[in-house]
Amino acid sequence: MSEEPLAPGTKQPGIMSRLLPHRQVRCRAGVICNFRSSTCQALVLEIGETVQILEKSEGWYRGFSTKKPSIKGIFPVSYVHLKKSTVTNRGLCETVVPLEDPIITETTSTLQEWGVLWKQLYVKHKVDLFHKLRHVMNELIDLRRQLIQGHLAQDQTREIKRHITVRLDWGNEHLGLDLVPRKEFEMVDQDQISISELHKLHISSRHCGQQSTTQGDSTRQRHGDGCRVPVSHHLFINLKSFTYNSISEDADVFFSLYDTREAKQISEKFMVKLNKNGGPKNPEKVDRLCALFTDLSSKDLKRDLYIVAHVIRTGRMLLNDSKKGPPHVQYRRPYGCAVLAMSDVFHTITDLKEEKDFVLKVYTCNNENEWHQIQENIIRKSNTKYSAPSTNYGKYDVYTDLGPHV
Repeated sequence: MSEEPLAPGTKQPGIMSRLLPHRQVRCRAGVICNFRSSTCQALVLEIGETVQILEKSEGWYRGFSTKKPSIKGIFPVSYVHLKKSTVTNRGLCETVVPLEDPIITETTSTLQEWGVLWKQLYVKHKVDLFHKLRHVMNELIDLRRQLIQGHLAQDQTREIKRHITVRLDWGNEHLGLDLVPRKEFEMVDQDQISISELHKLHISSRHCGQQSTTQGDSTRQRHGDGCRVPVSHHLFINLKSFTYNSISEDADVFFSLYDTREAKQISEKFMVKLNKNGGPKNPEKVDRLCALFTDLSSKDLKRDLYIVAHVIRTGRMLLNDSKKGPPHVQYRRPYGCAVLAMSDVFHTITDLKEEKDFVLKVYTCNNENEWHQIQENIIRKSNTKYSAPSTNYGKYDVYTDLGPHV
């Protein structure tokens, strides 16, 4: 391990007991300079990480990094910056809690996470996002520095926090990370807030995340061209009937939205449980075999989307197996798949809130090894990889509510 020169005035460390009498300290500090030493008792430090200090001697601290609390060691005082903190639950289970502004803590951890993803953007040749994210990260570093200095008026502090949250939400959205719900620029406790209020906070975070942090966008905003509230759409699907005379077994139907260009599902799966006669397995759910896809953006509607229904039967191992076997043994086996192009739905439905019936034929997979891509084979019409039993079909009632929802 290479040894870095110590800061001026720092004595070479020996064993802690050989130094001046040390005293216990309970606080946290941020590392402001990398530290590596050949001394076996030294703790390796990296810029940006947080260390918890346990003891102090002349020019030296002893503690551990919050990333690896099991490894303790010594490091120079001049390599870290102390943070205001308090100690809770003093004793064996005591915890040191930093007293810095929560948004500073969030900004620090977010920049560390973005730093890893930012390098991957360059490797993946996403050059445009690579440069934009670098610009936003530099702005966040500067805004964070202004908050830490603490020389701002109350109005200035509030404005700085607003700029930070806008940039954090922008970066999280463009990197595909979760948006953080906030109230008054601070993260909220999801266990202490209602679902409806949490949903409103997410919408607000997404709305603010649409604001670009580039200089050009800032100029447009000064001229009154602020960001627009995104428009969302809903898609409601109701299964009216499902006939499959050749199965005579219980089945589960999974609805989802599939993007053929990206070859992936863009929604969660909705499950409908059916009995061997094609009716709802739960009698209480008659006329309630439905799926609701919410918050589809205008960009989503421009994708090459398909409504996909996967059918999983529950019963015999093989469909043509005449042996009934033990009644308590049931197997979940893939059976078939049906698809409906969203473009066909849009061409058929003239009104945004019109209800329309569609009949979808269920195709079975010729080789179960290709079950994972059966929807792709059906869409591409690879006839050799699936078959279409004449007696199997599903009737779906599609209700589109494609108006704006804010």
